[in-house]
Amino acid sequence: MSLAGIKSHSQQLNTKKPTANFCNPINCAFFVGSFIILSTSSIIIISSTISSISSAISSPSTHPTSIPWINNASDCKHSGRNWYDNKCWDAEHSLMF
Repeated sequence: MSLAGIKSHSQQLNTKKPTANFCNPINCAFFVGSFIILSTSSIIIISSTISSISSAISSPSTHPTSIPWINNASDCKHSGRNWYDNKCWDAEHSLMF
């Protein structure tokens, strides 16, 4: 039996296997592009959220709405609302409600 064609154990340990190179130009461009897109999207979402919250807090505007379950003027006036055009209107209705 011949051992000429078989590598020794120490030679097998020293043989380096090809490893995947994660820092090639295509991968780097992909990671940089993804980072730029995610950063830009995050900034846009956060800034729009902050501006909408701050505008809602700084100027709490009210929008009148009619109350459908109040059908007469006396009940409407008794509840502190305004009777107009045969409807009971609540002037303190907020869009954030």
